[in-house]
Amino acid sequence: MKYPTIRFVFDRKHQATKTRTGLVQMEVTSERKRKWISTGVRLYSDQWDDRRMVINSPDMLSLNKDLTDQRQRVQDWVRELERRKEEFEFDKLDRFLSTRLVADSFLEYVEARIEERTDIRESTKKAQRKLVGSLREFRLITYFTDLTKKNILAYDAWLHTRGYVQTTVHSYHKFMKIYINDAIRAEIIDSNPYDGIKIDRGRSKTRKYLTEAEIRAISEAEVPTEGVGRVRDLFLFQCYTGFAYAELAKFDFTKAVERDGRYVVHNTRQKTDEPFYVVLLSPAVEILKKYGFHLPMITNQQYNLQLKVVASCAKLSKPLTSHMGRHSFAVFALNRGVKIENLAKMMGHTDIKTTQIYAHVLNREVEREFKRLEESLLK
Repeated sequence: MKYPTIRFVFDRKHQATKTRTGLVQMEVTSERKRKWISTGVRLYSDQWDDRRMVINSPDMLSLNKDLTDQRQRVQDWVRELERRKEEFEFDKLDRFLSTRLVADSFLEYVEARIEERTDIRESTKKAQRKLVGSLREFRLITYFTDLTKKNILAYDAWLHTRGYVQTTVHSYHKFMKIYINDAIRAEIIDSNPYDGIKIDRGRSKTRKYLTEAEIRAISEAEVPTEGVGRVRDLFLFQCYTGFAYAELAKFDFTKAVERDGRYVVHNTRQKTDEPFYVVLLSPAVEILKKYGFHLPMITNQQYNLQLKVVASCAKLSKPLTSHMGRHSFAVFALNRGVKIENLAKMMGHTDIKTTQIYAHVLNREVEREFKRLEESLLK
């Protein structure tokens, strides 16, 4: 019987440069057929040597051990086939990889679980894939045996050195805990390395918003082209509805319900799947009438780029972004006396604490006004 040969192949697709990484794969060859197995190790073009494997990397010792261990697992399995005088087949290899390598590899386990889950939205999957990307870059947490308290704390420190804000750091830890608990339930591991570790949630960045005077300046500004005018109208529509870009993009006026001469929009937020409830204010309806009740959407990237032109036309010093329209609506509503619990329903927030951030913004505004009063008394 013939048995396969196994070797490492770097950058089979010729993608690696000195600034872009390529993948190291195990190549299994048997009777002119080949299969390539991802090792999860990615390197720059000057970090691989066919004889010495990983070179010019501060982690080359641990990476070479990792690669050697992965190859050894497959070789041991092939030797077991030889011992039992079983014929090698690629289907058998696939079954071995799905039950052995994935079970050993925490990263591959997480990747597989993310893709097979049906209880989370694609946007959530996209966020969780970033966790896998960061762990691949970190390199010290690949296998379940790497899930130690020491490595968790090292990962936390590494995230901070890479410039991640605390809220993002907390999110990555939160995602990792989900799949560690998932593995515990599946009896792959029996203890949680996070036991005794507390990760600070951090505070979200201060919400940036526009005052009513600044919204009016945008509304009254002279714009150079129809295209910029359309972008201006989209932003104003956000200011009067509280829509994020995702809700703006999927807005369908035909699904609005007319009640007592007003149009009611009841839908779910794209980001959280949380229901929201909005009655279209008259300025929003006027914008819809202008475009035949069909918003002239463009890509989010182009939208944010052209908002810079809108800000310049309105002579605003603040850089405009699409999400500022949503924040501006929240502050506008609170200024006009809307109760915070009702605003939460308008905004589609899953937790009223998120809505309360806008109340904190108003408190700071009030404090600044008191400061102005104090200064006027001293004159």
